[in-house]
Amino acid sequence: MRRRFTAMIAKCLTVALLSIGFSLCLAGTSDDPNYAGMLDVGQSGLKVYYSKVSTDSGATALSIKAVYQGLAWLSIGVNPDGEMIGGEAVIGQPNAAVSSENPGKYSMSDESSSGVVLMGSSSQTLINGSITQDTSAGTTTLIYIKIMEETGELSIDPSGKNTFIWAIGTDNNYPAYHGSKGSFVLDLSGATAAVVESQQSTKNYTKIFAAHGIMAVIAWAFLTPFAVGATFLRSLFPTPLWFKLHMYLNSISFVLTAAAFGLAVVNIDREEWFSDPHFIAGWVLIWLATLQVLAGIFRPHPEHGEKPKAVSEVVVRNLNGVISGSIRAIWEASHKLIGFATLALALWQMQSGLKLWKEDYGTKDYLVPYWIWIILLFNCLLILKIFAFRKWSKAPLRSNVDKNEEFDPN
Repeated sequence: MRRRFTAMIAKCLTVALLSIGFSLCLAGTSDDPNYAGMLDVGQSGLKVYYSKVSTDSGATALSIKAVYQGLAWLSIGVNPDGEMIGGEAVIGQPNAAVSSENPGKYSMSDESSSGVVLMGSSSQTLINGSITQDTSAGTTTLIYIKIMEETGELSIDPSGKNTFIWAIGTDNNYPAYHGSKGSFVLDLSGATAAVVESQQSTKNYTKIFAAHGIMAVIAWAFLTPFAVGATFLRSLFPTPLWFKLHMYLNSISFVLTAAAFGLAVVNIDREEWFSDPHFIAGWVLIWLATLQVLAGIFRPHPEHGEKPKAVSEVVVRNLNGVISGSIRAIWEASHKLIGFATLALALWQMQSGLKLWKEDYGTKDYLVPYWIWIILLFNCLLILKIFAFRKWSKAPLRSNVDKNEEFDPN
């Protein structure tokens, strides 16, 4: 019995090892007889078929077929670093007619659409290039043959390892940011290519940066202006209400700002953190917003005194307070100055972000509705301020202490 049991175990292990070995031997085997190898790029829904071929002129070339389980633009390129920047890629645009430039060869110096530049007509040497879609099956297919050694371009080593990059759009619209991207290494030294390694990122950057923009707009086009308006129009509110509105709206705005900032930092390469004015302004904005929140938390107690009866008296009182070194007066002046500067920077930042959104993702231009909203909002605040001022200036003489100044939430 022991011998039979041992023999059975040995037979099972042998079968298992042979199965594993057979599976390993099939790794990279193509299910298309026209191509020597195939790479299934994980969860991206992309399959890349490849073969080394010779052109009619005798040049060594690489034949590629990329099949994506979805409807979107496709790109396959090369870069020894495995990154987009500094690479060269073939991009197929389903929404454009197939031509000598579609699919076309592009050089890439930046992640924005302006950094992805179509090479000159003399460089458009792809053979049998096409980009097609089967809407019933929901697939997109990019096919081309590229000569491995071409003057002025990154070369593909026909007898060594090569790093390829790929990207998939979120839809057919191009230019637009990719929905997923990655890289893989092929060893072309043998008779057929072999996959050495592959990496992928299936992050949906369109949704990520859409969330980033939505949070920023809610924070700085809605919540913060209303928070500032509550202070600006404090005489129209019951004493505690304006302060609560100012505090709670600014607190929510800060949380959304921090979340939007964190989302951008995590999804932008570290070397690009300070590569664009929009990114630099984001760092400045988060620090100013943090400073304002801390200043609000650790504010000094108000100093009571005789209530001014005219605008000139308010200005003189505040100026005298700053000159005399009043901590509360200095705090109020600094808090207001930094607050308005932060809001102004945020308004510019949103305009900058909406421009990048349109350029990088090929979306609609939202700048006009954005500025219409901002202008209407601030005009409404100005009209209400004039109304509040007229009401304040015509009010009968009250107590010597302004209730709005007397209120101290501390």
